[in-house]
Amino acid sequence: MRRLFLAAALVPVAALVPVAALAPMAALAQSETEKASALILPMIQEIQPGVAGEVLTGCIIAAATPEEIATFAAAAGPSAAIGAVINTILVRPATMQCLQAASQG
Repeated sequence: MRRLFLAAALVPVAALVPVAALAPMAALAQSETEKASALILPMIQEIQPGVAGEVLTGCIIAAATPEEIATFAAAAGPSAAIGAVINTILVRPATMQCLQAASQG
């Protein structure tokens, strides 16, 4: 699901940047997503362990804005500020839809 979002986000850039230059951008975005997930997953698993925590983390990442992903990726570690951002994302309709889809799949 996140890959589709990233691909859609790169479409306007494609008109300005040669196609060969897009690969490093996609790798950077994936790296940021991986860092964000590595930060969020342990925090979520404190309240929702196991596969359910992994699914919830994936839905948080999928519903996060690029700026929020960058904030997570740049964070030194868990904090109250990061928790507040996660809470903001948790109540978004996109997060709820992701969780509903995951529970039906």
